[in-house]
Amino acid sequence: MNSDGSAPVESLNEFQASRIRITCQYIDNLLGDVEGVLNTSASQAAFPRYLPDIAPAQRRTIEDYIARLRAQLRGVLEGQRISVPSASIPASRAVQVMLGAVDIAVEELKPHYILGYGHLPESVATQLNGIVGELAGLVSRLERYLGQGAGQDQTARVERLEAAGNDLRLLKRIEQVVRERALVEFRPAIAAILDRAEDQVLEVAVFGRVSAGKSALLNAILDTDVLPVGVTPITAVPIRISYAAVPSLAVSFSEASTKTFEIGRLAEFATEQHNPGNAKHVTRIAVGLPSPRLQSGVAFVDTPGLGALATSGARETIAYLPKCDLGVVLIDAGSTLTADDLQTIVALQLAAIPVNVLLSKADLLAADDRQRLLEYVTGTIASECRTELPVHPVSVLPSCREMTDGWFESQIVPLYGQAWELRAASLRRKIGILREEVASALRIRTGRGQQLSASSRERIRAAAALLRRTTGEIEEMGAICERTIDAASADMPEVIQSAASRLVGSWSRNDGGPVAPGQMVRDVVAYFVQQKVKHLQDDLAAFAAQLQSALSQSASDLGLAHAPGEGEFQSVIRSTPIFDPQPFTIVVSRPSISILLGRHFAERQLAKRIERQLGQPFRDSLDAYGRLLKDWSRSVVVQLKQRFESYAETHRARAQQALGGSDGNAGEFEAAQQSVAYLEADAAPGTILTDRAVRVAEPSSTTA
Repeated sequence: MNSDGSAPVESLNEFQASRIRITCQYIDNLLGDVEGVLNTSASQAAFPRYLPDIAPAQRRTIEDYIARLRAQLRGVLEGQRISVPSASIPASRAVQVMLGAVDIAVEELKPHYILGYGHLPESVATQLNGIVGELAGLVSRLERYLGQGAGQDQTARVERLEAAGNDLRLLKRIEQVVRERALVEFRPAIAAILDRAEDQVLEVAVFGRVSAGKSALLNAILDTDVLPVGVTPITAVPIRISYAAVPSLAVSFSEASTKTFEIGRLAEFATEQHNPGNAKHVTRIAVGLPSPRLQSGVAFVDTPGLGALATSGARETIAYLPKCDLGVVLIDAGSTLTADDLQTIVALQLAAIPVNVLLSKADLLAADDRQRLLEYVTGTIASECRTELPVHPVSVLPSCREMTDGWFESQIVPLYGQAWELRAASLRRKIGILREEVASALRIRTGRGQQLSASSRERIRAAAALLRRTTGEIEEMGAICERTIDAASADMPEVIQSAASRLVGSWSRNDGGPVAPGQMVRDVVAYFVQQKVKHLQDDLAAFAAQLQSALSQSASDLGLAHAPGEGEFQSVIRSTPIFDPQPFTIVVSRPSISILLGRHFAERQLAKRIERQLGQPFRDSLDAYGRLLKDWSRSVVVQLKQRFESYAETHRARAQQALGGSDGNAGEFEAAQQSVAYLEADAAPGTILTDRAVRVAEPSSTTA
């Protein structure tokens, strides 16, 4: 315990502190070299060394990034109680080369480079990962800015979206002020708003058992014959259909880059006939069609047939279901409702996804029989799933198309309109809040903000520390996911042992009729993988909630309204890779003799036989799925990091400005006042919020 009763603070030892001091000093001197390039390129030398292609506005932005990086470096040493060294290492290289050297130096601050100097407490390792994440993020954003040429990418995006009918007048003003006043910390927030404005697709996923008529229904809805019907689809390959002016086909592979093909070649990748056992290792298929029903912003996903799934309850089935805006469950009128259909409905409900239920092939039934079946299905869903869901009859026959058209017009079109309105309202709210934050930052930059009390300073420091710690945890999350996936692969021998145990048990009871060993092994493997994928999903969902909570807390501590809406991070965790092993043959007989030697002995012998028969192809398929799952988890973590940074960068800048901003001169203050007035002038109705209104802004919906 310290003299004041508090717990001692874990810290670096002398050698670790020296390593960090030297690295930070080297980074600072590299940044000095960047300034040298800027000064040299702006000089009037007769024989200039560098081509003067950096505009004044760009130079100001680069200098602001450099100032931000240096502020972070000072914070690194102060936070770790390391004395600040004086600069001593000169360099003179081009800006991009220097930034590459800075990036390498930042990488060397990672914990595994420090471990050689002595034991590193886990909490300090997380802090170091956070330091690396913050510095690397700034360097990366500066590199992207330099590659964009005067930062016109965001300007062009705003203008393109405005031309498409979006009301982004205020955002256009904000972007201009951010660019001219070099408020680089707001660029990620603007990018996030633009991403949201561009993402106006309502994704409708269609689920159903094999032969339920999913592909035929989608062909009828989209007035096409491009989706193959009458053949067994590969259950591991969902097909996403969205609008394109010209028909297109893009196929993603687990071990190769995405490739484009003629649309007529779809069956080569999406059918068992041409791609048996998914030998081509297809992971995703994207189809573009010029259908009027897609042009409004609806995208359909033809999902794997559920009849082949070896599920055991909704919590396991959910591992097969991608996140979507609406789930459509197709029930075959010729075979009525099954447990698979009910499990799918419950799984969608557990994932908080709205559900539509369709009775396909309704033309097969007379009107009275159809009505009775609709009532039966509706009642069964109500009793088994504890939810009231209307059931809509549909048909692909031209003579009965009014049923399908009626469902689409009454259910899909209004849903898309609702989603568009909610997203537009969310964008207006976010833009209004961003306007307030930019104006506040301008005032703070000129030193005209209010003086902070000791408690306020402590709260701001706590927010900065929380952001750094959370950034470190993001850097660690990818490795955690990979370890989880590798551990699942290592457990496969135990899974095969479990399958052997079930087989021996069924033989011992002799109460279930003939047992298909291959199907039982497949069921056990599929169930195990589902459980592991669900566990991975849950971990990522909990982490997403943690990121959202950290940002909400830091926004509160900093007095900011720039915080994520409810469910905003959860929406990233979607389109989980599907694992559905193809049927395989296991030839084993009841081991009567070995059972006499004991059940455990019989199970071990049977497990060895099963493993030998599964062979290398089975192990290869598991390895391929493991790689696919790693790629998916890395993609999710990257998206979570990008979304986190779109808020965190503004929060960090506010903390730095509040704790260490310098007074501005009269000219800077006047320019800031002019920028604030420009933001407030002639704004779109409903987008300008007062300081008080920002703090009581309406709650965000899950679509925000």
